[in-house]
Amino acid sequence: MQTSTMRKPIILTPGEGNQFSVIGAQFTTKATGEETNGTWAVYEITDTQENGPPLHTHPWEEAFYILEGEIDIQIATETILASPGCFVNIPHNAPHAFKVRSATTKFLILIAPKGAKKFYEEMGEIADSPTVNMEKAQPVFNKYGLHFFD
Repeated sequence: MQTSTMRKPIILTPGEGNQFSVIGAQFTTKATGEETNGTWAVYEITDTQENGPPLHTHPWEEAFYILEGEIDIQIATETILASPGCFVNIPHNAPHAFKVRSATTKFLILIAPKGAKKFYEEMGEIADSPTVNMEKAQPVFNKYGLHFFD
């Protein structure tokens, strides 16, 4: 008979969780892959108008759930305006981008962290301001299989 150890539940109140910044966006970790048996991680992100990554791919699933504000989310050649209550799942390796349209926005990103592990935390260590030092960022992009389109 196989026994398993029950993991502790994750209970966080508003504002709780590891906080860090990536390219001007404020991240709060709500659950990590280590806490969810390697199945998923979730971050609450607060961001400002016109911020967001260009068209890119990565080998992990990523889903957006919009809490406040509006975001243009591009998947391949289709762009949708996502507003509060909107859910968008992006399959692994699908080309996608997003840009904040409202003055500010708050949203959740859920990732299936098998390929992502600590990507966002590592980016927070090297890209905690609105500009990116590509010499520092490129090794992290390479490590996690993130590719940008021109």
